[in-house]
Amino acid sequence: VETRPWRIVTASVGALIVAIVIVGVVAMVQNERVKAVTERALLYELEVEDEGDDVRVAVLDVRHLHRNIVFGGPSDSALAEYDQAYAALMEEVGELEQIGLPARAVPAAESIRETAERYYAAFRPATEVYESDPTAFAQASTIGLQQIAAMDMAAQQIDALGEDLVDAALLRVAQVTSAVRMVLFALVGGVALVGVALAVSVGRVLAGLRGSYAREQEAARHLSRALRTKTDFIADASHELRTPLTVIRGNAEIGLSTADEAVRGAALVDIEHEAKRMGGLVDDLLFLARSDAGVPPLEREFLPARWLLGQVSKRAEALARQRGATLTTKITGEGYLEADPDRIEQAVLVLVDNALKHASAGGSVTLGAEARAGTLRIDVVDTGRGIPPEELPLIFDRFYQVGDRRARKKGGSGLGLSIARTIVQAHGGSLVADSTVGAGTTMIILLPLCAQPEPSPIEAPALDALPPGAEIPIPEWAETGFRPRLRRGEAIPVSAPRQ
Repeated sequence: VETRPWRIVTASVGALIVAIVIVGVVAMVQNERVKAVTERALLYELEVEDEGDDVRVAVLDVRHLHRNIVFGGPSDSALAEYDQAYAALMEEVGELEQIGLPARAVPAAESIRETAERYYAAFRPATEVYESDPTAFAQASTIGLQQIAAMDMAAQQIDALGEDLVDAALLRVAQVTSAVRMVLFALVGGVALVGVALAVSVGRVLAGLRGSYAREQEAARHLSRALRTKTDFIADASHELRTPLTVIRGNAEIGLSTADEAVRGAALVDIEHEAKRMGGLVDDLLFLARSDAGVPPLEREFLPARWLLGQVSKRAEALARQRGATLTTKITGEGYLEADPDRIEQAVLVLVDNALKHASAGGSVTLGAEARAGTLRIDVVDTGRGIPPEELPLIFDRFYQVGDRRARKKGGSGLGLSIARTIVQAHGGSLVADSTVGAGTTMIILLPLCAQPEPSPIEAPALDALPPGAEIPIPEWAETGFRPRLRRGEAIPVSAPRQ
């Protein structure tokens, strides 16, 4: 292909043109044959129409002879003609039954036969009492005429159905034939133009085939990785949810089966703990799912970086005390962020929690921050075992845990770092990791700072509403003019008593 592309392309296009022309001619011949076969297929519709018309004529003959008997009496000749007309009607109904009717909203041939048989079985014997019991004869005649009218209506419906079928079939044949003929003519006429276009474009196509093939292979690899990630994600999520569910179920069974209040209380405590754990995992999964669908749900506001870091450091220190570990904080620098304080705090605490979990015995964890060149840098440093180089690129994958068994024993779900990175990236920042095996790990958050917002007016406290001796609440943010959003239940710090 590389040495003689145009020769191969030209030969291919020429062969294609010849093949299309031959196929077009053959298709036209076959189209005429199909038309003839289709027209022969119309015989059924025509037969339905004809049989419906014949049945109606036979019904009208019976009605005519029925009336002759009513008005002229049941003479031998009149009864003979009547019997012949009835026999002809049954013969036509039999032919209608043989061709069969489509499942439409029309009476079946069997229904017409049953009506005719009931009519004849009632009216023919009544002719014997024409003179002896005129009332009975008149009643039988009236019912018979009603049955004849019903058969006539059914025959009309069948005849109309046949006409509709014929019209529809002829219309379809005409439409299909015309469309096929036009398509074939257009195909044959456009082959030359197509061939010229192919001759010009195929060369370019051949030149781009290699690039397209490479892109397809790359897309296939990405798709394979995505499918594998999805499968792993579902499996891991199922595993993480199954564990608390198993604990909840086991404790519920214990609580239901025991009468010991202490055992039952312990089981309820375990159930509450696992329910909270499962609820947190579900919240994490929902946050990641919403992040995958678009921008993560954030409540942004302007706030001082130092104030936010102070709040975060307080909670980080409380977390360290719960772990029985030592946390050192080094917070410097000034600046303002446009951020969701709860989410930033969540991201930092995820890193602190991970550092506390993996810090070696007697080791330390440091939370540091500084502002430089319009960027706020937050470092979380531990002196733990470190992360192997081959695992470092994978630590932000969902449910991935370094030293999986060891991490799961420590209660991790493997979603924390993924959530932290998602939060940081949603704020226009980045989260990176630097680790040395045996020396520890440093997690670095970089967030863009913004210009200082206009200070908002400080609301004066309602002094008259305070009881005597109460303290005047002076917010920490009074000096900056910035009022942060307080969390539910969080008290405003005070600094001076009321005089």
